[in-house]
Amino acid sequence: MKRFFNLTFKPFFAITGIATALCVVFALWPRWAAEKALLIPFDQNYLIVLRHWGIMLGLTGVFMVIAAFRADVRTPVLIFSACEKAFFVYLVATNLGQPYARGFWVGAAMDATVVLYTVLYFAVCGFHAWTAKGGVPAGKSIRHDPA
Repeated sequence: MKRFFNLTFKPFFAITGIATALCVVFALWPRWAAEKALLIPFDQNYLIVLRHWGIMLGLTGVFMVIAAFRADVRTPVLIFSACEKAFFVYLVATNLGQPYARGFWVGAAMDATVVLYTVLYFAVCGFHAWTAKGGVPAGKSIRHDPA
């Protein structure tokens, strides 16, 4: 199973990170994003929240792409993104019968896939991120202090 993650981790998190980062459109063009991407009416009363959500998702996606290539930041980024995405899946699932939930299905499906992948990744590989140089766990010093 470790071989599976060695082969798929970088492309999986690069692609899903880019898809998540594209949600920055909610910060830049909130009316268009609400009406065209989410298929819900735009409501000026929620502009601040919608824009904040767009920036948060945009940055989460950027950090997911970085984590795909930088093992030293992988663990905290994956924990954060899995928690954020799991909560979003929960929100969509608990609002299935509501007409406003229909535009969130694609995002919830992708997020559920990311959460499942992340949980399996940590179950198989553990929570210790290893650097590409020398196998030193992230946050540990390779310097030897005289005792």
